[in-house]
Amino acid sequence: MTQSNTTQGALDQLIAERREVFEQQMQPLRDLAATRSLTDEERQSFDRIDTELTQRTARIEQVRRALEQERAFAGTPAAGMLVAGAGSDVPAWRNLDTGERAAVLAGESIRQHPVFERALQSRDAAGAAQANYGSLGAMVRALAVGGTGSALVPTAWAGELIDLARSESAVSLAQATIVPMEAGTVKIGRQTGDPTVGFRAENDSVGLSQPTFDSVTLEAKTLSAIVTASIEWWQDVENSDQLVVNALARAIAAKIDEVALYGGITEGAGTIDLPSPPNPRGVLATMLAQRAQNVLGTAAANGTTPSVAAGFWNEILDAVYTVRDANESPTAVVWSSKLERQYARAVDTTGQPLGVPTALADVPRLRVNRVPSYTKGTLNRATDAFVGDFRQLLIGQRLGLTLQPLNELYAAEGKYGVLATWRGDVALARTGAFSVYRALAGAA
Repeated sequence: MTQSNTTQGALDQLIAERREVFEQQMQPLRDLAATRSLTDEERQSFDRIDTELTQRTARIEQVRRALEQERAFAGTPAAGMLVAGAGSDVPAWRNLDTGERAAVLAGESIRQHPVFERALQSRDAAGAAQANYGSLGAMVRALAVGGTGSALVPTAWAGELIDLARSESAVSLAQATIVPMEAGTVKIGRQTGDPTVGFRAENDSVGLSQPTFDSVTLEAKTLSAIVTASIEWWQDVENSDQLVVNALARAIAAKIDEVALYGGITEGAGTIDLPSPPNPRGVLATMLAQRAQNVLGTAAANGTTPSVAAGFWNEILDAVYTVRDANESPTAVVWSSKLERQYARAVDTTGQPLGVPTALADVPRLRVNRVPSYTKGTLNRATDAFVGDFRQLLIGQRLGLTLQPLNELYAAEGKYGVLATWRGDVALARTGAFSVYRALAGAA
């Protein structure tokens, strides 16, 4: 069976499972809500099922995009050609230096990318480390308990941690494009304009125009995370190695989410303070600098509180259609749990739950608790909603990952510590593919 057939089978199964959940669990509650108010227990069930359906929808969309990319790459053009233009549905990014595909495909492990495979073949002293430790978790534990100096994580294990972090990252689930970086700087080609076409009269000259191109440059920046625990915990807890690896993956994923959305923002978003440099510049800062018209809600001195009278979902619809008006296809709405709860609680004037508008039904809504609450005028629970074709968000990923024990630093506290260093970058390929609705009122 081909990979494409396997992906199609997974897609069909996910769609069937989602339909079964809706028909067996959600539809009965909706039918009940049409005749009377739901009890608290029924409302909780409704919210739980709605969240499950949203997650399933996001996964369906992810697999669908993977299938589209498999089919698109089956006919990939010659090296060096650029196929990701304005309005293109499936980006196929190219490294301008090598001509290779630059990105990890949706649903693909980073370990399947050519850059990773080359790094793996170089072995980067992996043989000795793998023989000495046996796993990344064991390596972390050994360094924490008695290591000195710093150690480069074997490529294979770095790939495992990167994939684990991707699975924890909301922007990755929203289909951000992962670009393995073989060098500290990588240039990705992009199309910035389409050729002009038009009819002409007989014997008139043909007006020639060419599509315009430029590049996006990813420059690796350094992200560090420290994991500490008591000496006794490191020595006595049998699964401490895997717990630490999971903790590192979650920490890296959370910071990537935060920087991808707010990198470069130093004020106006609560506690967010991410100057660039050293942080990469994320979606909001890039939009403010290059496409401010796509940052919505800024004129409301006291933010915007969704209401039934004003059309409860109108602000989210405006953000989605701002992207669609630019001939882009949003892959997700990214918001905080506070804003998610605000919309989950929405009821009409008779107290019945408000359904998601049809125009939003196929756009996954993903929760990122790194999206902060802040004060805007008299609104002390303002928060932001990000909408976009997140395939146009490029996350550069250097494969080198280093670990350094910090035993002396924490010795007086009776702890062992490990410093993990990740390197990468964030950039937007097309600003028109994103919009941000600012200062929406989250749930109290």
